[in-house]
Amino acid sequence: MIDAEVAPGGDQSSLRHLNTSRVLHLLYDGAPLTVNTLARVTGLSRPTVRGIVTTLVEAGLLAPDGEDTVRTGGRPARRYAFDRSAGRLAGIRFDVDGVWVRVTDLAGESAVTAHVALPSDAAAARRIETAVSLVRDQLPSPDTPLWAAGAGTPGIVDSDGVVRLSVAIPGWTGTELTRDLGAGLGCRVVAAKDTNLAALAEHRSGAAQGVPDVLYVRMAGRLGVGILVDGLPFTGRTGAAGEIGRHPELGWREAPAKLFAASGSPRDTEDEAGALVFARALQGDPEARAAVDAYARTLADGIGAMALAVDTRLVVLGGGLAKWGVAVLDPIRRRLAEICYEVPPLALSALTDDAVSVGGVEAARDLVRAGMPGTVDAILGS
Repeated sequence: MIDAEVAPGGDQSSLRHLNTSRVLHLLYDGAPLTVNTLARVTGLSRPTVRGIVTTLVEAGLLAPDGEDTVRTGGRPARRYAFDRSAGRLAGIRFDVDGVWVRVTDLAGESAVTAHVALPSDAAAARRIETAVSLVRDQLPSPDTPLWAAGAGTPGIVDSDGVVRLSVAIPGWTGTELTRDLGAGLGCRVVAAKDTNLAALAEHRSGAAQGVPDVLYVRMAGRLGVGILVDGLPFTGRTGAAGEIGRHPELGWREAPAKLFAASGSPRDTEDEAGALVFARALQGDPEARAAVDAYARTLADGIGAMALAVDTRLVVLGGGLAKWGVAVLDPIRRRLAEICYEVPPLALSALTDDAVSVGGVEAARDLVRAGMPGTVDAILGS
């Protein structure tokens, strides 16, 4: 008998749970596999794996997915895949002017998105209710189970999903995001600082794929930083890690307003004003170039301080102005060369405004992985 199938103390029920979780984990993150391949990878016997697969198919979590292309002379073996349509995941982005949601299958794909604008003084309860309704409206049917959700918001968010401080959204400080969204959506929820979720998204599917240590810098009406260490968001003791804009000598609070003022168009939105200045700078306008250089220098001072502290492998510039970020790359590099021992590589976001909700879905996927034992418990009726 294979060691993996021998339960310590004779606890066969615990072993059954463990083996079922192993198979489910393997197929959740991987390609479709046959029973024979699953047995070889896990070290379990074919009868054990076949029994587990049958149980998971009956529970609606696995589904047949064609036949093995490798011919052995007999009947082709059937492959099994995690049924990504068995439920849905949600990524939610809160900001001062509204709520954005992204609802996907359990693989984080087949996304549908939606947005509702809100007044800046909207109450916290209204924001939560709007997010819950918006997510539910994107589900294929009222009966479709929502497995998990990840929510991002500006401000400081602690490990319990409580907004400890929000400057951008009035009346948002103290909101228990994880608790309130979980109650409204009826699923597991994780809440985090928006820029940390954006960093996670860039790492998983954007400009920082394969890079474990990343600084994500948000360029928009508000500057902000997200930190990824060893592929995971770094929050620090209270959730305030990366809040470099708090430092009064860096000038991060004032930098966006100074850039937008250089557009000379006070009626434009922040993104429109910023885009106008960047576009003029790229065309060689001297006043616009001076404004962009000053903005880039201020940005680089904060980036340099963070880079010296964490020695990151990559800096990703994101946010609503990232599409124009090429105008700031060279001045940022020049300033970083004066600050850092070695200038870290710079990249422009591949996701821009979608980064936070994409990161929310990825955080929800991590919740699903961590909750596999509970899923198996429900299946096996314990």
